[in-house]
Amino acid sequence: MEVLSSVASLGISVRGYDEEVLTGIIRQLKPDKIFLTEISEAEYPKISASGFYHLLRKSTDSEIMPSGVSSEPFEKFRDEYVAEKLNTPELTIKKNMLGLIDDTIYNYLAQYWKGPDTINSEVTDSLFRAKHKLFSSVFFELENSTWDEQHRAIMEVIKKGNPTDASLVLSDVESRYWYKDHLNLLKD
Repeated sequence: MEVLSSVASLGISVRGYDEEVLTGIIRQLKPDKIFLTEISEAEYPKISASGFYHLLRKSTDSEIMPSGVSSEPFEKFRDEYVAEKLNTPELTIKKNMLGLIDDTIYNYLAQYWKGPDTINSEVTDSLFRAKHKLFSSVFFELENSTWDEQHRAIMEVIKKGNPTDASLVLSDVESRYWYKDHLNLLKD
């Protein structure tokens, strides 16, 4: 199973990796199913009539399966956690340090990304993997109850769609490593 980064999740325009390039890569892969992790089944009908999702539907015979989940419960947990636990100077400093690291990673990657091979690379995955490992070491409960749990919920939706080795997961760039590292969750 292949996992690719979406174009929209990059946050910047990367020459050589636009919606047409991505749909071309998907056509070459000829997946039987495409699992869209950034959009839920409820959201899909509203946005599938235009833009990238319309282009994707027109350019492939693959079954397109919206697999995202609502972020509301995870955002609620995050908001409550921050309000309750991040009220000391030490924790505020840690939070600011993590924000600085996040900015640094994205600034580096903006310079590194040159097309599909760099965006969907182990370098990109490793930076995000390290970022989330660090975040987890500083705020384990927050990272586990938001980032990890939301991704596990999405993997459950994918699992219900009966993916095969010929299936494709289309994810945001930061999550790509997580899905690659946890493909074993799709096996019974």
